[in-house]
Amino acid sequence: MLSKLSRFGYACMPARYRSSAAATATVGCPFQQAGNGDHEVDPAFPNARPFSEVPTPKGLPILGTAIELIRSGGAAKIHEYCHKRHQELGPIFKEKMGALDVVVVSNEDYITQVYKAEGKNPMHLVPEPWLIYNEKKGIKRGLFFMDGEQWRSRRSVLNHLLIPKIAELHGHIFTSVVNDVVDRWGKIVEKTEDGVLPNLENELYNWSIETLGTMVFGRRLGCVMPAESESQLHEFVHQVQQIFKESATMAIIPPKLASTFRLPVWRRFESAADTALDMARGYVEERIAEIDQESKDKKPIGGILKYLLDIPNIVQNEIVNIVADLILAAADTTSHATQWALYSLARNPECQERILSEIARVVPDGREINHNDIKHIPYLMKIVKETLRLYPIASFLTRVLPEDIVVGEYVIPAGKLFFMSQYTVGRDPERFDDPEKFDPDRWDNPKPNAHGCMPFGHGARGCIGRKVAELKMQLLLAKAVKKYHIEAVNEKEVGIALRMITTPDQPIKLRLTKRT
Repeated sequence: MLSKLSRFGYACMPARYRSSAAATATVGCPFQQAGNGDHEVDPAFPNARPFSEVPTPKGLPILGTAIELIRSGGAAKIHEYCHKRHQELGPIFKEKMGALDVVVVSNEDYITQVYKAEGKNPMHLVPEPWLIYNEKKGIKRGLFFMDGEQWRSRRSVLNHLLIPKIAELHGHIFTSVVNDVVDRWGKIVEKTEDGVLPNLENELYNWSIETLGTMVFGRRLGCVMPAESESQLHEFVHQVQQIFKESATMAIIPPKLASTFRLPVWRRFESAADTALDMARGYVEERIAEIDQESKDKKPIGGILKYLLDIPNIVQNEIVNIVADLILAAADTTSHATQWALYSLARNPECQERILSEIARVVPDGREINHNDIKHIPYLMKIVKETLRLYPIASFLTRVLPEDIVVGEYVIPAGKLFFMSQYTVGRDPERFDDPEKFDPDRWDNPKPNAHGCMPFGHGARGCIGRKVAELKMQLLLAKAVKKYHIEAVNEKEVGIALRMITTPDQPIKLRLTKRT
C-alpha cells in the first residue's frame, strides 16, 4: 500500500529528485560527504576497485546521457532504459540522470550488501517537487517525509496498528467494501453494450480509499456508492492522480526551475497538492471532532485514528499529517497493483479457473467468500507475487548509505544514491525460468534469495501497509473472479509507464461476464 510513500521504501522514479538527507548537505551532513572511494584505492578496502572504475555509459559534456534517455522514452520508460543499461554494462553501473548521480544495481547479492549497510534509520529518496512544495508552504508531512529518531518512533506506532492480526481486526471491513465494489461493477457493465467496465483505474482508486478510510476512521466514506457524482471523495481521487502525474512530468523539467518561474506544470502540481491535502486533512479533522463527541456520549468508537489520538506525545496536527499521507499513498499504490493483477488474470483464463477451484474447495456452496478464507487459498498470494514480479509498483527502490561500502568489487562512497532495479531483478533469467511468462506456480519453489524480488521494499523502511495491501488485493481478486469471467479487450498489449509508480501506458479494458 505505502511502498514508496513509505515503502509506500516508497515507489520512486529517478530524475531530478533528491534524498531527504540532501537538504542538510550544506551543514555538513555525513550522508553527503564524498567518502574515500572516488578515485583511488581506499585503504579500508585494499582489495576493492575504486568508484571511478564502476562501469559508466559514455555521455556528452554537461548533458551526460540526457539526450539518450529522452530518446528512449524519458521518465516514463526509465525502467526499460536501465534494463538495457544492465544488459550492456552489467549488474552495477553509475550514471548521471538529470540532476542525479546514481549507482544502479540489479544483482541480488549486491542488493543484499546495500540493505545490510543501511543503518538504524535508513535514508531514502523523496521526490524533489514534494520537498520544494513542503518548504514553500511551510508545512510538515507524514511518515514518508520523516527521518531519524522521529521517523523510528512514529513508524513503531504505525507498525503496531497496521501489521499484527490484520485479518482479525479489519477483515470484515475489507469484505464489506469489496462486496459493494464487485456488485457495483455488475450494475455498471449491465448498462454497457460490450460489457466492458469503464474507467477501471478510478474504480480501484475508490475501492482503495474506501477500504483504508474505513479502517482509519471507523466508518464508511462513500467512495463506492452508486451516485458517483455525489461524493466529494471522487474529486479527491482526481487530485491525487494529478499530483503523481505532474510529479512525473518534473522528472524532466527541473522542479526548482518550474517552481521559481511558476511554469504550468508547477501550478497544476501545486493546485492538486493544495486541494488533496486540504481535503484529506478536512476528513481527518472532521472525524476527530466526531470522535470527541462520541467519547462524550460514551459511544463505541472504531478505527485506527482513535488509537492514534490516545497515544501520548503525538500532537493532533502531526496525526492529521500522518493520516492524510496514508490516504494519499493508499490511493495510488494498491489500486495500481490490483489493476495489474486483474489484467494478468484476464490474459490468463486458466489462472481464473484455478482460483475458482480453490474457492470451491474452501468455501461451501451458498456461502460468500470472506477475509477468513483467504489464508486457505494460497494460490491468491502466488497471483499477487507473480503480478508484482512483472509489474513492481516500485520499479526502483532507493537508499543513501551513511558509510563507504563495497558492492560487488567496487567501493561506493558514503552519500551516493542507489537505485535497485526491481524491474530487471524480476526478469532475471538466472532466477526466473521464462521470465516474461505469467506463471504463479513458479512461487511453489522459488530460488532462494531474500532480496531477489521485493515489491514492498525491505527492512525497517519497507512498506508499512504490506499486510493490508496483500489481504485487500487477494480478497478483491477472489470476489471478482468468483462473480465474473474477466477478459482483456485492449487492442494491443498494455505496457508500463512510470508515473512515480508503475502504471499502465493505456487504460486497461476488462470485459466482465457474470458467471452462472
